[in-house]
Amino acid sequence: MDLREQKYVCALADCGNLTKAAEKLYISQPALSIYITNLEKNMGIPLFERRGKKFLLTYAGERYVERARKMLELEREFNDELIDLIRERAGRIRLGVSQRRGAWFLPPVLVRYEEKWPGIEVILKEGNLAITQEMLKNNELDIVILNEKDVTENMESRLLFSEEFLLAVPEVHPLNEKAEYVPGERYRKLNPEHLDGQTLVLTTSWQSSRQMADVILKENGVTPERIRTVRSVETCLQLIAEGLGVGFIRESFAVNMKYRKRVHYYIVDTEQHKQNVVVAYKKGAKLPGYMEDMLLLLEERGKEFLL
Repeated sequence: MDLREQKYVCALADCGNLTKAAEKLYISQPALSIYITNLEKNMGIPLFERRGKKFLLTYAGERYVERARKMLELEREFNDELIDLIRERAGRIRLGVSQRRGAWFLPPVLVRYEEKWPGIEVILKEGNLAITQEMLKNNELDIVILNEKDVTENMESRLLFSEEFLLAVPEVHPLNEKAEYVPGERYRKLNPEHLDGQTLVLTTSWQSSRQMADVILKENGVTPERIRTVRSVETCLQLIAEGLGVGFIRESFAVNMKYRKRVHYYIVDTEQHKQNVVVAYKKGAKLPGYMEDMLLLLEERGKEFLL
């Protein structure tokens, strides 16, 4: 920013003397005199009243100086901010995430991050996959949390955690008796053929959890007696808890969603339907140190998230 005009006028107003103002500005007295005279001619109105060697502000000069000082203050603030940006003490991160996953995953990360980087503004953008992918493509986001299978060729990604796709069963239900222990797994296993003839509570067809459920049902030739379709994962789980059917849910949702009636969770496919959740950013992007630190904190959170 070049506010030489404002600096010259304010310096002369402060000093009230051409010689002193020139010394303060490290320029010659004639040069300052010519500059002020030409400025007043161009503006069409005098800013100073000359009384011998004294320069006194006219009314127009007072109004000019009032605004000039505000401009100079803005310049100082900007220069301070610019120094912080150069030293990576200031900046912003625009982070995209689904509303449900963000509610459970991000708050502890933000607490840790803001303690370490108080000068960095973190802007959360909540939306579905299509919205966040488009925003990242259009440079409206810096990083986005999504499922690994949804990472496109113009993204780079880092693993946060891997989660199971679980079957949720009411506490009192015949299927619980058919569950089998699987060595090394956190959950017991139910063979998917046991779902044949059952009432299922599933999300809508355009939701990724429903698409995964449909693959499992098709691969195992399952024909349910009835399907209750709801959009909300929370509603889906509450219906299951009340004994109105069984259904599928991501492990991260199961860990964080609670209900007064107990729900049992089982794996139905040990490997095929595990899912990796990642943090992604634009391929080839040069990430500043404060953004790299955010990625590290997200990775740390991922390691503890399902424990």
